[in-house]
Amino acid sequence: MTNMPKVDKNKVAAMTAEEIKIFNMVVKKDNSIRASKPPVKDYTSGMAAYVWRMTCFMVSPKPSHHCMPVCADFDIPVNYFARRSVTKELDKLVDKIVNAVDKPEWHGILRWGRALGY
Repeated sequence: MTNMPKVDKNKVAAMTAEEIKIFNMVVKKDNSIRASKPPVKDYTSGMAAYVWRMTCFMVSPKPSHHCMPVCADFDIPVNYFARRSVTKELDKLVDKIVNAVDKPEWHGILRWGRALGY
């Protein structure tokens, strides 16, 4: 069992009510990121699944989460053009979460950085 990184809630930038709802689906009560994708039941949980996948791509210690998330937005139940604008907004929440994780815990970013020669 790999321990998922913890999010320092004091470092998370201000969030809207909808972002808080999504955040609570992605981050557990002990402030660690979920180890598996939240179940997709509706529009909000589809957005949470996207945020979880993009966050795990960047910070998860699990190598299987470091694969390119090319289909991450498929859980959002809207058409392609609407999905593009929704994901742009959700990427802001992903950045808030990732920036609240200590940099040594950015496992995916570090792995891709090494792969790309940085």
